[in-house]
Amino acid sequence: MSNTTAFATQTQTQQTRTGELDPFQLRFESPRRLPRELREEAMGMSWSLFTATYAPTPTLRISDIHTDKANWCYNSYSADVTKTSKTFPPQTTHHEVTASGPAHAFAAMLATEGRYIEILEFHQIELYEATFTAIKVAHQINERNTAWAIGFGPTSEASIAAAMSSGAQRIYG
Repeated sequence: MSNTTAFATQTQTQQTRTGELDPFQLRFESPRRLPRELREEAMGMSWSLFTATYAPTPTLRISDIHTDKANWCYNSYSADVTKTSKTFPPQTTHHEVTASGPAHAFAAMLATEGRYIEILEFHQIELYEATFTAIKVAHQINERNTAWAIGFGPTSEASIAAAMSSGAQRIYG
């Protein structure tokens, strides 16, 4: 009998939690929800805690992104990658990559700098004049080391770059 009571209590709790608004919905009064796993992790967080957790200031940041059509299948992506440190001045290097999409190009740029990540889940939401990207990333070698990360940007590419920079920061610290 106690097992039935425990099950009923769990079911009621789950029903209540699914009715709650996640930090993204609260902040932007949006009907769109975060991906389920991220939503469960972030439930109850304030917006400032949510962004501090899932969009930490990266020590390796991709910026000044330019895209040109290379051929029928690939684009040429160029961007600056800035490495910051507490003990050294920022160092910026320019990268050019031909790839099938921005996530592929930015993963190659991060890998060149020693940050190997793989995207396990990818979600994007158009938000007013900006784009919100949520990704689940894994360390390319130790696939059990995973983390959710978010990014905002004026374009889809800038949002992906911000999310991937944050994801690399969450994986590598």
